[in-house]
Amino acid sequence: MGFHIGLTAALIAAILLGLDVYTTWAIWREPDLTGAQKAVQSAFVWLLPLLGAIVCLNVVRAMNREPVARSNFTPSE
Repeated sequence: MGFHIGLTAALIAAILLGLDVYTTWAIWREPDLTGAQKAVQSAFVWLLPLLGAIVCLNVVRAMNREPVARSNFTPSE
């Protein structure tokens, strides 16, 4: 039983490590962030591993999206 718990914990830790590494890589290749912003976001990722990675990855992805018009409605004058 202890082996399965250890194996599960190791798998979760490996997935979390991979997510943090990917998020850090995405942060540091973002050209619109300053060096200080990249450092703070990277620290956030590693200090709060799951929450920090999710938040920072969403921020980086949102920076790369094109704005989308909400509707084609034009008010009449």
